[in-house]
Amino acid sequence: MKTFVTTLSLCLATGLFGAGPSIAQAQEIAIGDLHPITGPATFYGLPESRGIHLAAEQINAAGGVKVGATIYKIRIVTEDDQASPTVGVAALRKLMAADVRYIIGPLASGVAPALKPIIERSDKVTQLIDGSIADELTNGKNIFRNQATVSGYNIAVVELFKARKFGSVAVMTDRFHAGFMGSQSKLMADLKGLGANVLGEEYYKLNDTDFSAALTNLKGKNPAVLLIRGYPAEGALITKQARQLGFTGQVVWEMVSPPSTVLKNIAASEMEGVFNCIPPTTEDYVKLGDAKAKALDAAYRAKFGEGPGELTGLSFDAVHILKAAFEKAGSIENAAVNKAMGELKLADVPALTTKYTAQPDGRLFDDKGQVDLRGVVSVWKGQGWEPMTNLSQ
Repeated sequence: MKTFVTTLSLCLATGLFGAGPSIAQAQEIAIGDLHPITGPATFYGLPESRGIHLAAEQINAAGGVKVGATIYKIRIVTEDDQASPTVGVAALRKLMAADVRYIIGPLASGVAPALKPIIERSDKVTQLIDGSIADELTNGKNIFRNQATVSGYNIAVVELFKARKFGSVAVMTDRFHAGFMGSQSKLMADLKGLGANVLGEEYYKLNDTDFSAALTNLKGKNPAVLLIRGYPAEGALITKQARQLGFTGQVVWEMVSPPSTVLKNIAASEMEGVFNCIPPTTEDYVKLGDAKAKALDAAYRAKFGEGPGELTGLSFDAVHILKAAFEKAGSIENAAVNKAMGELKLADVPALTTKYTAQPDGRLFDDKGQVDLRGVVSVWKGQGWEPMTNLSQ
């Protein structure tokens, strides 16, 4: 196979006293990195890609991947999907044509569903999703995910409404975000079940900048909460324009939102008190003093000159999960690795930086290939997000 190529020839040195020590063969495992390196979602995709490269570099420096008696080095093959389904399919086919059999990604919930049927039909591709939150993407056979589902995000929204007893809500959702759109009716039903009146639902799309018509319509209904589901540039502009139109209620986001991206579109003072419902990020774990998160943060800053992104930890973890699966399988063949992935215990991957909840039997993934990772509530204070420990205050 082209993917697993010998990178260091067997050498034999001859000296004065005969043959010298031989150097064992070192081989490679190619892992595809499929993320938006350019385009409107670069602020997510580039830190993810960097996390993958950093993990591979550290693993290789520590001796590589031990599969039986063979040591492999990891080689990362990066393809840019630009958060576009069409570009993503082309990028996947390019990786497959190059015999790249293990793929981490994608980010976008519009891209992942387009890749799923192609990957499911192949017995030579194993996918580990580290970004997309759309439901029903995994199969537990050759598609796994170490990111939360959108349903996992929604748990935090429901817990917040339960704790705060909000009486009404208006919603603005990115209409092209497959994960949020697919889960919206269920979330609205859950909020209604808590006694919250859903006063209106409006929609927008990535790169929109004027939300005045939708916001004027929603403001006239006087909701207690404006819930925004999508991406942070639009979320910031919606929040800013809502305040300009006189909305004084609680703003709640449901989106991965790097502060640097948020603050390009709104002043920090205008974000004060906004809630966000997503799983903890590397930055959150750092603030909580977690040693593994602090080590990742330090290594990332040393290599790239800035802090990691909100999803970097998931991408970093994904490489370590594949490493553990290769070693557990004792093979680099997809069928064996797929089986090992499904059987991995949380304890089998000690390098994980994210706090996943083990399945009841201790496994990392459930039978569908999904981890248990749930959203928590953070609040904007000063220049960024702070994890909340008491939702009722």
